[in-house]
Amino acid sequence: AGDDPAGDDRAGEIEGIEHELATLRTRLAAAEAQLAQRRRSRLGLVARLLRAAIKDPIRRRTLRRDLARALLDRAGPAAADRLDHSSGYPLPVFDLPEPVPARPELRAAVLLDPVAELGWRYEWNQISVTPDDWLAALTAQPPHLLFAESAWAANGGGWTGHLAGPDAPSKPLRELLDWCRGQGIPSVFWSTVPAADEAAFIRTARLFDHVCTVDGDRIADYQAELGHSRVSWLPFAAQPKLHNPVRRGPGRVYDVAFAGSAQSGAGPDQGGLDQLLQPALKFGLHLYPDAPYPQLLAAYGSYKAFVVANPSSGSKTFCPREVFELAAAQAAVLATPAPGITELFGDDVEIVPTAEEARPALAALTEQDDYRDRLALRAHRRVFDDHLIRHRVTAVLTAAGLPGPQPGPQPDPVAPDPRAPDPTISVVVPTNRPQQLDHVFGTLGRQSHRQVQLVLVQHGFAEPEAELVARAATAGVAELVVLTAPESATLGSCLNLGVGAADGDYLAKLDDDNFYGRHYLRDLVRAFGYTDAAVVGKWAHLVHLESSQATLLRFGHAEHRYTDLVQGGTIMTRRDTALRLPFEDLPRRVDTTFLDKIRADGGSVYSTDRFNFVSIRRADPSSHTWTITEKQLLARRSRLLFYGSPYEHAEV
Repeated sequence: AGDDPAGDDRAGEIEGIEHELATLRTRLAAAEAQLAQRRRSRLGLVARLLRAAIKDPIRRRTLRRDLARALLDRAGPAAADRLDHSSGYPLPVFDLPEPVPARPELRAAVLLDPVAELGWRYEWNQISVTPDDWLAALTAQPPHLLFAESAWAANGGGWTGHLAGPDAPSKPLRELLDWCRGQGIPSVFWSTVPAADEAAFIRTARLFDHVCTVDGDRIADYQAELGHSRVSWLPFAAQPKLHNPVRRGPGRVYDVAFAGSAQSGAGPDQGGLDQLLQPALKFGLHLYPDAPYPQLLAAYGSYKAFVVANPSSGSKTFCPREVFELAAAQAAVLATPAPGITELFGDDVEIVPTAEEARPALAALTEQDDYRDRLALRAHRRVFDDHLIRHRVTAVLTAAGLPGPQPGPQPDPVAPDPRAPDPTISVVVPTNRPQQLDHVFGTLGRQSHRQVQLVLVQHGFAEPEAELVARAATAGVAELVVLTAPESATLGSCLNLGVGAADGDYLAKLDDDNFYGRHYLRDLVRAFGYTDAAVVGKWAHLVHLESSQATLLRFGHAEHRYTDLVQGGTIMTRRDTALRLPFEDLPRRVDTTFLDKIRADGGSVYSTDRFNFVSIRRADPSSHTWTITEKQLLARRSRLLFYGSPYEHAEV
């Protein structure tokens, strides 16, 4: 790990433990096999079921069910507690995060369908009122706005028939809107239904101050129908607390599922959908027609690809809700041609016009991990750039004429308000090699995350500061802090010197010789917004061996997971955490000891994807603090991917 072998040293310890565990598992399997012979264990039961089916045709009809029960219902208590078998396909249990709003000072009275009610509650202080209690609830907590969706059964069904139907808008709804108007509380109506259903809600929409629609192509029609111009585009969006790439359970163990529901906002083009579903059947297509929403969220992280239903309108601005959610979860999406999807996602969603093209597309997505994961990561970035519910809250506030968050530092890195800058990241780089300075400047200057402060710690040398500032500026680094430490200083003390001089919201530790892709910092800092991690980094990572030009993938199983370790040159944490838990004053193992302190303090460590970072191993092992040889590295938990330059492969 550059000049600090801590992560790899600890990896050796872990591998030893894993070897012992593997030995124990082998012995346990042998003991279970002996026990099975004596007590007719699960495998014995399966054998008896097969023999019975061969002899009895009636038993053949129920064989699949009987085998499923024999294999699944006898799972151990721990596994059964965390797996949901109700869909027929075991999925990890998805625990909904506690609704801690990002803007607790912003109170919104809402009438939303169940999915929107769940997703938006993480963004503001949400007051879900009913026709019976709205006056008492809003008198006790006066809202800043009323936000209502074109939902057939809003707020758990309490408003069924009130927004659409023969008696809509109902008397309680009218009274609610009159009260809001009298209190000076703006109201916003959000139309999410297909064009064919808009007429059912139009009388209700007329009562609101402002109308938003998921289909921007319909704005002119709405303006004509309503008689005013207070209509704007408000697409669906994703909620990072729910829609994220964090892997639960075994990960993406299934191939293809269909993502679609009555809440998509538009009906599917059945002919177009068939041309995807028919080929998908050959890839073991799974359907979730009436699944509870938390089960769908678990499915988002359990499948390699999803088939999505498109609207038939041909709108250039409408995109189904599922596309945003799946992309945020870094699940690959397959859809028939839809102008709205192409407009928002470009070629980062797989578009296939025919069944013949769907087959190879499905094969590529399910069989080629690199192809699928790159596609999914790019789509994920598009959502986090522009299409999170947080972005939509800002649009709703603008429509309502309410002030949003004022420009200023954003401690939450996920989709900051468009008017506010990104969170600031201080990058601490200790180096004892002046020849690597231009590499460091170039790495930081090309980052897509622009709010970056470079804290350079010159370890045992001192280049003129004015010259360094000029070189950094030429490379695109706008803010540089130059420090000098004596040659006798330890690596840990150099890092703490840099931490003390940093003033960013977050602190990243980079090595002076490794490769960091353009989106490295942006991807990493965003993980703090959808995890509860104290440290984010990469344990699954690429290693390039300069001597042989081989590129390895190490710990590939550790992507998008909470782990004990991350590679030393990828550590990122909040600055106040690094100040409170400083690096040890040691010449090596500073990363491992720091991560140990994080976990002892109750914090967790999260490993993101394998892309946009390469650990470079020079030809001379003695030039590294960790003097492991190439063959020793190959013998550890590594997979040789290819020979040649790693940079184009690593960058996504």
